[in-house]
Amino acid sequence: MSILIADSGATKTEWCLVNEGQADTYFTEGLNPYYHTTESIEKVIHENLLPELDEPVEELFFYGAGCDGEKKYQTIKKALDLCFPDANKNIYHDLLGAARACFFNEPGIACILGTGSNSCLYDGEKIIEHIPSLAFILGDEGSAGYFGKKLINKYFRFEIPDDLKKDLEENYNMSLEHINKGLYDGEQKSRFIASYGAFLGEHSDHPFVKEMLYEGFDNFISRIVLNYTNAQDYEVRFIGSVAFAYQELINEILAEYGFSSGQFIKNPMERLVTFHTDPKLKES
Repeated sequence: MSILIADSGATKTEWCLVNEGQADTYFTEGLNPYYHTTESIEKVIHENLLPELDEPVEELFFYGAGCDGEKKYQTIKKALDLCFPDANKNIYHDLLGAARACFFNEPGIACILGTGSNSCLYDGEKIIEHIPSLAFILGDEGSAGYFGKKLINKYFRFEIPDDLKKDLEENYNMSLEHINKGLYDGEQKSRFIASYGAFLGEHSDHPFVKEMLYEGFDNFISRIVLNYTNAQDYEVRFIGSVAFAYQELINEILAEYGFSSGQFIKNPMERLVTFHTDPKLKES
């Protein structure tokens, strides 16, 4: 049986076609229904994915950011129905994908730290508690979007040291007109803001940046992770490029709050393939 698995975030969608033990990977842009319509999702898949597939898809598992309500679910489903009319389709929020990739069928607290952030308490089968991320405008603590927002704010409040300010201006467009255009006219505002968060990774040894990073991850752990029921009884694991890049600092903060060291998974796809193909593991 040919199985297609999709992990779709704000920035990109990774697709993995599995058939008879062979796995082939493809990439398209992120297909978040908060930023895409059914028509635009269908267009991306038809133009950038379907020409690469050599065989029909029988089973499709789609894990997507933004698939958290009936209307957004239907946006994705209608597009997938058009693109894969004969496939048996299973559509889930990307948070369940993160939980399955982190823990398979064991309980724990699963966290996403990438362009955005999210988390949940997982019982080994389903999500039993979820503290909302509140997106990049109101929350998303510890994400690239969160750090990008903080950096821009500090720049225009004259709070960035001169050496960092000079480097920021030389390598990033800091004109207010450009930033306002990205915020008010851009289709994917969170991705635009998150692009500025990369500056912190380029200067992670600077004391000012270290303080910003510590504050962001501390907020994520103390204000979110710590508030799950009996949180310290569970292992905490992380998915995402931001978590993977700063795992040493995150582990340090976890220890301060009484958690054991977490496991960090840069990319969940390999473990999602295992979850959906290993007969010893549950698929739903």
